[in-house]
Amino acid sequence: MERNEFAQFLGKLKNANDNGQDIDAFVKQYEHRNVYFYNDGCIKKILANEKNLMLTTDLVNAALGLIGSDRIANPKLVNPFIPGEFGYHSVEPDILLTNDRGEKNPRDRISIEVQHEDNYSLFKDRLVLYVARLTNNMVKQGEVPQLENLHVVSFQFFDAFARSPNYRHTVQLKNQEQEVYFDRQTVTLVEVAKFLKNAKDYVGDNCRLAQWLRAIDTLNREADFSEFANDPVFKVLQNEVKLCNFSSRYLMTVDMSDFDRAVAEYSTKMDIAKKMLEQGKLSVTEISAVTGLPEAKIRDLK
Repeated sequence: MERNEFAQFLGKLKNANDNGQDIDAFVKQYEHRNVYFYNDGCIKKILANEKNLMLTTDLVNAALGLIGSDRIANPKLVNPFIPGEFGYHSVEPDILLTNDRGEKNPRDRISIEVQHEDNYSLFKDRLVLYVARLTNNMVKQGEVPQLENLHVVSFQFFDAFARSPNYRHTVQLKNQEQEVYFDRQTVTLVEVAKFLKNAKDYVGDNCRLAQWLRAIDTLNREADFSEFANDPVFKVLQNEVKLCNFSSRYLMTVDMSDFDRAVAEYSTKMDIAKKMLEQGKLSVTEISAVTGLPEAKIRDLK
């Protein structure tokens, strides 16, 4: 499902639960569908799962553009998904991995997050604070600082660099000559919306990250996936996004953003208006007053 439809699904699920309905039966109606991959609860269940570590590692290497000996090869999940009724238990809000590169090299620490809204440009402030917190957590009080190689990967649905034709950006501390001052702290911004909106501009881009973004989008749209069928990584991804892998109890714990809640609430109001029209007891004006929907929208339901 795409984001709006998945938000509507979650809203209907919560309404079914509030009304005492059988939520297992409700979810079963959708078991052939795909979840929205970029939803926080969904992406964490998929990528923070030990059995999908190969999947997560491939995406991380793709996002960071790592090849050959630079690739993440020995990853460990810091906050793994725990199979069970609710599944995800962690004080960390995002997906965290570490990767050992031998005794003489600093360990990699990688964070993966998704951001749908810029929240009035507060995202940059939050991101900088998040990087600072992750860095601070590397050093125990009283010890000599020995910082790890930190990578924060953010898949975002707004443009960090709107005038740039690139959809992947590497942000580091540099001087005025663009020389890297500290190479063990890197933020990688992946502008998902820019890539999808301007897909024709990236037709010739077959890097692994581009393949991932196309595969995820195809699964979210539930379109023909045959283009990716021979890729063993994407075959695993195709299976993992199926809604039948998510219990009704777990889906009840999936958080919705303010936008998602608004979509779900709007969907509920539309359903109520439709039922009122079918009953034929109230006029369009009266239904509008009850639901708060514009009269034009209610007429469209007829």
